[in-house]
Amino acid sequence: MPARRARRPVPLLAAGVAALQLLLASPVTAQDCPRIDTAQQAAAEKQCRAAGGEWARFGVRDHLCNVYSCAPRTKDGGKACRNRADCEYQCVHEAHTALGAEVTGKCAAIASPFGCIYQVDGGRIVGRVCTD
Repeated sequence: MPARRARRPVPLLAAGVAALQLLLASPVTAQDCPRIDTAQQAAAEKQCRAAGGEWARFGVRDHLCNVYSCAPRTKDGGKACRNRADCEYQCVHEAHTALGAEVTGKCAAIASPFGCIYQVDGGRIVGRVCTD
């Protein structure tokens, strides 16, 4: 039986182990969150709610950093629509629907680009957009 040769570590595996060691050795943060001025946030929330807006954390960064902002309500939110031009902001459909399917949408209730929506134009689903 021939003698077995010593195995050399695979370079890719060695690089992966080194990267993991570096990652575990140094602190890692997902976001560089801004400092929040609580007095300014309270004033902005009061102003938003007085105007009928939606005060919330929009998008992944805002959720991770606990940052709130205001999304104004639209005047035609919930109104039936077939085209974007029918609405102040967007004509959307909330149910999972295939591209090109014929639908009646509804005007978005708030003017916020965040979340997942099905866009309606020409009475059909023209796309699905998810924004974080």
